[in-house]
Amino acid sequence: MQSERFTTTKNIVVLALDDRMVYGFHVLAHSLVATARSEIFIVVGHLSGKLSPKNREYVEKALSWCGIDHEIVEYQPHELFTERRHLTATTFLKFVISDELPRAHLWLDIDTIVTPGWDTIFDEIRDAPDTTGIVVAKKIDSPHTRFEGFNAGVLGWTANPRQPWLATLASLPEKRFSSEQHLFNILYTGRTSAIAANYNFLSSWHEQFRAEEPPKIVHYSGPLKPWHLHRVHASSWRSINPTWQLWFSAEERLLADIKHSPLARETARAARKALFSGRANLGKGSAASWLLKIFAILGPVGSPIGRMLARRTRT
Repeated sequence: MQSERFTTTKNIVVLALDDRMVYGFHVLAHSLVATARSEIFIVVGHLSGKLSPKNREYVEKALSWCGIDHEIVEYQPHELFTERRHLTATTFLKFVISDELPRAHLWLDIDTIVTPGWDTIFDEIRDAPDTTGIVVAKKIDSPHTRFEGFNAGVLGWTANPRQPWLATLASLPEKRFSSEQHLFNILYTGRTSAIAANYNFLSSWHEQFRAEEPPKIVHYSGPLKPWHLHRVHASSWRSINPTWQLWFSAEERLLADIKHSPLARETARAARKALFSGRANLGKGSAASWLLKIFAILGPVGSPIGRMLARRTRT
C-alpha cells in the first residue's frame, strides 16, 4: 500500500528533527494545528541515530495527542551531511524529502512558530508562476540581514521537478558543506517566486516587528532558540527581542491544553531538557549562548541580570 504522504489531499507540512529539537517541535506542531484553517498532514523526518527511540515515541504521542495525521520517516545519513556550530546534518533532509515527495508541500525549520493566517502560504504555492521551483520569502533590508539570496528556513515546494543537488554539494569548498542555504541559492537562482517577508520573518529583524500585526511565520534562526531561555526571564527578554513572545505564547497555549493529559509530565521533562539543548561553542555569537546557559542554571536567581539587560536595551 502506498504511503499516505503520497496520497493525502490535505496540505502537507514537512519537518525534520533530532534529539535537540524535540520540545521545539512539539510547540511548533501544536501551533500549526491550532491556527490552521483546514486539516494538515505532517511528515516528520529524522536521520538514523539522531533521534532516540524514546524521543521518537514522544514525537509520535505528541502528534497523536494534537490530532494530526502524520508519518515519521527515518532516513540514512550521507557522508556529505556535515555539521558546524548550530547547523546540523538533519537540515539536509529538506533536499532528501523533497526529492522523495514530488507533490507541493511546505518545509518549515523546527525553530519557527506560526500565527493565524500562516497557511495562506499554500495559496501562494498554488498560484506561483509555472516556472517556480520553490516559493521563498523576501528579506528585509536590515543590518541584521547577513546572508545573500534567500533564507531557506521556510520553503514552499511546488510540484515542478527538483534540481539535482548531491554533485553540487560535493563540489563545494569544505567550509560551505554545512550550509544548505548556500546550496539552495546556487541551485534555485531564477527558479524561485518571492512572497512577503512575513512568511519567514527572522527574529533578528525584531526592530521591524509589530505586535499588532504579527508575522505569519517567525523564524528564530541562529544558535539561540526560545526554548533555551529559562521562562522566568521571558518578560525581560521581551524588551531585548519581542518576537520571542510569540513563541512563549504558543508554548503557554500548548501547556494549558496538555496539563490534564497523560502526556503532561513527559512534556515538562522535554521542556527542562530543552533548556540545555543548545550547543556550546567559542565562535561567533557564542556570548549570548553562554548567557542563556547561565540563565538556565541560575533560574530566578539570575533575574537581576535579565532586568539589567532589558533596561540597557530600552535606553
